Amino acid sequence: MGEEEKEVYEVIASLPIDMNRMNILNDITFEAQLLMRSKFLKKITLGYKDLLKIHELGKDKEVLLTTEFNNKRYIIYIDHGVIVSSAETDPEKDTRIVGLRPLATLILASKIKPITFKLFEIQPYEEEKTQEAPKTVYREFITKKKIVPPTIPVSKKKETRIMDFSKMLKELIDKTKQDVEDIAPLYGCKLVDVKLAISRGTIYIRVYVKKKSFLGKCSIEKLMENIKNDLEVITSMIDLNLPYKVEVIQIK
Repeated sequence: MGEEEKEVYEVIASLPIDMNRMNILNDITFEAQLLMRSKFLKKITLGYKDLLKIHELGKDKEVLLTTEFNNKRYIIYIDHGVIVSSAETDPEKDTRIVGLRPLATLILASKIKPITFKLFEIQPYEEEKTQEAPKTVYREFITKKKIVPPTIPVSKKKETRIMDFSKMLKELIDKTKQDVEDIAPLYGCKLVDVKLAISRGTIYIRVYVKKKSFLGKCSIEKLMENIKNDLEVITSMIDLNLPYKVEVIQIK
């Protein structure tokens, strides 16, 4: 460990950190649940001094910060002014590091260049609600008794969440297809199909295209850059906060 890295860890030690929960993001399912409960707030760019007071971003709420750096994905979880956990995921090597190290890596990197994060607010769990049927009184002509329908549960949480998530994924596919169909011809390409895969809490979006004309050229890199930009808008529109990777594949 170099002197600069030691200095960063000393600074981190002075920050409010929940050491008992530092490894909580080791559970990818837990991270996915947090992201599904999250609402995107804005993009923020933080320099070195900003990261030294990053806990203040969640002073009165639970927040997540996500970013991509050197082809790795980072996430920081802050709970009411306390840094709970940070994680680094390398999709190519399929590795994950949890603890203080990912946070230290970002702080060190911010000394060279400010880092842009997506800031999310974690919404509180909804309490189980029940809906009482309207108290319309039905009178029986003989007994003249009031009959009030019983209280009925509105929904089951798990089934609803699964259905909502499925709808989001379908909407993501539909909107991505429409978007690519519109912009692909500008780069000499034609959409063939869009497919999704979910692995280790990340959505992989694979866009299959082919050349628009026999003698033309399909500019894959330029097309992918535009798709990435459009997907930021699409995922925000449908409140889909899970991390995603895009791949454009040209077929014959």
